[in-house]
Amino acid sequence: PSALGYFRQLSPNAGIHVSPLQLGAMSIGDQHGAFLGDMNREQSFKLLDAYYDAGGNFIDTASN
Repeated sequence: PSALGYFRQLSPNAGIHVSPLQLGAMSIGDQHGAFLGDMNREQSFKLLDAYYDAGGNFIDTASN
């Protein structure tokens, strides 16, 4: 679908292949609203679906 679908090996010792760009998910939800803005449930799923539909499979869920 896009360049996100051309997976790369995460590391030489890992058997996982990931998208060349990861989605930073820190702004999803309302946990960090004052810093990053709020994203409601519908908007969150719309973003995740668009990323997945474009071929993405690498999501950063760390809070920092």
